Amino acid sequence: FTALEDATITALEIQCASAQANATTYLGIYASDSNNDVADPLFTSDPISCSTTGVKNAPCNVQIVKGKVYWLSVLAIGSLSFYSNGQDSLFSIKGSPSTSPMLPNGYYTTNNTSMAQSAPTSKLDNISYLPRVMFATT
Repeated sequence: FTALEDATITALEIQCASAQANATTYLGIYASDSNNDVADPLFTSDPISCSTTGVKNAPCNVQIVKGKVYWLSVLAIGSLSFYSNGQDSLFSIKGSPSTSPMLPNGYYTTNNTSMAQSAPTSKLDNISYLPRVMFATT
């Protein structure tokens, strides 16, 4: 997403639609490089239990600057589902909407067991439904 104003993000939240014992999710905010591509993390949450459905919250304290691009990230461990959005979610940051009926909203990587602590490599365009992540600002 592109920051529309200077602000402090104080929390990230996601709505877990299905639960699984011992399942977890992680939420994160990543910076962008000079090409507006994903760079190193500004915040990655601790594991958040998804053994029950409902809102999952990750308090944080991240300063964002008007006009800069930031990346939201979700990592689910287990067979979980989250409320998601397609074209009316975050508009494409990278990629061309002419390549698919869905907007390329970002990237995905595979075989992760924890949130990346540096800019991820071997990433592929994500042209699918993305979990809705809410962020609270002050």
